[in-house]
Amino acid sequence: MERILRGIMRYRNTTREQMVKEFQKVRDNPEPKAVFFTCMDSRMIPTRYTDTHVGDMFVVRNAGNLIPHAQHFQDEYFSCEPAALELGCVVNDIRHIIVCGHSDCKAMNLLYQLRDPEFASKLNRRLSPLRSWMCTHASTSLQKFQEWRDAGMKDPLLFSSETPLRRFVAYIDEEQKFAVEDKLSQINTLQQMSNIASYGFLKARLESHDLHVHALWFDIYTGDIYYFSRGAKRFIAIDEDSVDRLSAEVRRFYS
Repeated sequence: MERILRGIMRYRNTTREQMVKEFQKVRDNPEPKAVFFTCMDSRMIPTRYTDTHVGDMFVVRNAGNLIPHAQHFQDEYFSCEPAALELGCVVNDIRHIIVCGHSDCKAMNLLYQLRDPEFASKLNRRLSPLRSWMCTHASTSLQKFQEWRDAGMKDPLLFSSETPLRRFVAYIDEEQKFAVEDKLSQINTLQQMSNIASYGFLKARLESHDLHVHALWFDIYTGDIYYFSRGAKRFIAIDEDSVDRLSAEVRRFYS
């Protein structure tokens, strides 16, 4: 905690004045461009690796960058994730939702272990809020991963996106660069796109192409950011060779 306090003092003496100016600039006319869902992992700093600033994004973080499917909520019981979707996309009219997973994700490592029925037992879920969270809201990702693994981990996977009829194909780590848990992380990231579309209050905008859902994936140990290209049907590293092509895809289909 002392480190936090000292950090606040450095902020007061360095960047505070500039940040206050930025706050004042966006106070009366905020124009955030995206709702950004990512993991609570301390290594994930989305404003740094996207070079975004005050007022650019709404950022929502939790264990495993999960957006629970709407089927889990009834009556007036909701979690913060759908509330954030409503605040961003309904109240503030944001047009882009981004889900960003990452490598070496501790939540995904745990989800991989939850293949063991004993580890995922009801008793253990009662003792561990994290296991319960993952079992409840990431089971579809795990099931999809297990079916893909049992089939040899080479076939493409099929996901739905903005609407049940708008489906896309995904090849996962064809180059075999990543650990098996990282493959699960990529599948989980794509599954959240389907979960987002389950909310009725987003349906009209999704169907009219006024709201778009994207997936990013961050490789912690190389610093590379991947964008899921529906045209290429895979995660593509965003670099000097690909950025113009990916930008053209975004402009064409998601502007």
